[in-house]
Amino acid sequence: MTHPTPLAQTGLWLLLSGLTLLAAWLAEGGRPPHLALIALGLAWLKGVLLVERYMGLRASPRWLRALVQGWLALVSAALLLSFI
Repeated sequence: MTHPTPLAQTGLWLLLSGLTLLAAWLAEGGRPPHLALIALGLAWLKGVLLVERYMGLRASPRWLRALVQGWLALVSAALLLSFI
């Protein structure tokens, strides 16, 4: 497994931090409910980035990637259904 350069890691960390701040701002009370759904989508994107990059899933067997990505999709769908 190859490791990303420090610059790539810093860029990914900044992206994840920015997504976290944006999602927190969107989900904050007093905003229209559809913005909370966008925040949930951002959380899903963060999950994908985390498991693919930091957990090294990109170099894993397909069955393992499918299992983890499926779990992430299932949890995201369950949270989405809780808004209905």
